[in-house]
Amino acid sequence: MAIGLLMFFGRERALELLDEIQQHVKPGGRAAINVLIEGTTFMGMFQPGHYYLFGRDELAQRFAGWRVLELNFQTFSAPENTRKAFATIIAEKI
Repeated sequence: MAIGLLMFFGRERALELLDEIQQHVKPGGRAAINVLIEGTTFMGMFQPGHYYLFGRDELAQRFAGWRVLELNFQTFSAPENTRKAFATIIAEKI
């Protein structure tokens, strides 16, 4: 489970960590991942160069071959007339 965590790393490290999560899930096990995605305009919580906004369909692509139990997208208002856009996936390893 990684809820609101992976986006606080640069792209390379975020994808390495996602890969590690996937490798540690046994067949029949589940992963639950939530990340900010492109379209997010609230950047106040990030240090320049130390974040990664996933592509809208990136989680679905990276879980190809898994049974996707849930995939949803949400957008929330944030301070200073900005927004946070999230993708959440729950997938079972086949």
